[in-house]
Amino acid sequence: MNAGDLLVVENLKKSYKVRDKTGRRMLIKAVDGVSLAVLRGETLGLVGESGCGKSTFGRTILRLTEPDSGRIIYDGADITRADMRPYRRRMQIVFQDPYGSLDPRSRVYNIVEEGLRANFPKYSADRLREIVMELLESVGLEASHAYRYPHEFSGGQQQRIGIARAIAVEPEFIVCDEPVSALDVSYQAQIISLLKRLQDTLSLTYLFISHDLSVVRYISDRIGVMYLGKLIELGTSEEVTLYPAHQYTKALLHAVPAADPRAGRAKVYKLTDDIEDLSIPEKGCRYCRLCEKAAPVCFEEEPILREVAPGHSCACHIL
Repeated sequence: MNAGDLLVVENLKKSYKVRDKTGRRMLIKAVDGVSLAVLRGETLGLVGESGCGKSTFGRTILRLTEPDSGRIIYDGADITRADMRPYRRRMQIVFQDPYGSLDPRSRVYNIVEEGLRANFPKYSADRLREIVMELLESVGLEASHAYRYPHEFSGGQQQRIGIARAIAVEPEFIVCDEPVSALDVSYQAQIISLLKRLQDTLSLTYLFISHDLSVVRYISDRIGVMYLGKLIELGTSEEVTLYPAHQYTKALLHAVPAADPRAGRAKVYKLTDDIEDLSIPEKGCRYCRLCEKAAPVCFEEEPILREVAPGHSCACHIL
């Protein structure tokens, strides 16, 4: 662990037993041996298709889901099997579905105040009210919004409430689990700008999870790419988006809509959301079935993450 690391994950694994279309039980390796570090004060973007394991990874490092194996080290302490109560205030999450993450029977004031009362029991009612109103203002809401219910707000406003709840307890690290995927484009830009502003003012560290590489490259300092439970590429936002090394990363970039829809694209990369393609090959690279550059070694040996440029790593045999 380096001095600047806030979070270090070593060989993290998490699997689920599910049933396939025929009813047979099968093991899904949602996170399979992922190792990475998140630097204090940075935004690490984690990108990949739905089902690649990125949300499971985010929930597992917060211990909302228990890992099968591996180590989670937060601020120098191994929290893999530790009591999480001392860390819950320091590590928070903003969920993908803003309405689904808010109690529909509670007013906004109570939603935001709940964490404050639990973590700062000595605060008076007047002090709590003052803090709640300041929090709502900091995320772009008005004081009058405090006494409304979640269903009375738009999706973007609901996500602002979720963000206010997360920062209320003064965390250091926030997992943003696809916080803008359920929002319109205009609201997406507002929430991204809000997150960046809060990071600057509150010295926050983000793990920003998304399937949209165009969003991730805008907010992230570094980007990690996941495919079928594996971290296959990791580097600075500029390196990964301008000089992608893995064929899957190139496919994700190719899938981003072009600014000029009339512009032709000379190359077509294979991406699929077919659930059957989420099955993991018994051996070899997990992307070999779709990779046009696949060689015999790709079907026999699983590649390891190795440095291809300073600060830029990729798990690929053919580079």
